[in-house]
Amino acid sequence: MNQKIINRIQSPGPKKILACDGGGILGLMSVEILLKIEEDLRKNLDKGPEFVLADYFDFVCGTSTGAIIATCIASGMSMAGIRQFYLDSGKQMFDKASLFKRLQYDYNSEPLAKLLKEALDAQLNEQDATLGSANLRSLLMMVMRNATADSPWPSATIHLPDITSRNAMAVI
Repeated sequence: MNQKIINRIQSPGPKKILACDGGGILGLMSVEILLKIEEDLRKNLDKGPEFVLADYFDFVCGTSTGAIIATCIASGMSMAGIRQFYLDSGKQMFDKASLFKRLQYDYNSEPLAKLLKEALDAQLNEQDATLGSANLRSLLMMVMRNATADSPWPSATIHLPDITSRNAMAVI
């Protein structure tokens, strides 16, 4: 975690949290709403195009497709960039494979994992970016499904002294 995020979180006053819901390709509706919010914030705060939601929200979290959106936001992607990512990749990301075929996917070779890895590595200017990347621009929490236990699995960029492995967890 970089010092700028640490300073933001440790500064006095309320923190701004953005929670992104899941919903598959319907997440594009959330992206459109967030795009408008980002544009309005730029205008109201007199900021340029380099200002993104990660500069406004201290903590971004999401589940399912909301976790994808949250990760992109925390990485510093603009909402226009995230929108384009969904438009360009939506068909590959949300294919209509049968349940049996989906059970056979090797997680790292799934189309979604590959597309996200490429986009996040490029955005963070890293190879094999992780949740602990020093280039993240806000705190990030994702809630995923643990397939082996069929239970929620929260992952966050907050470093807990007694759980040092959290910062080494891969984004994808």
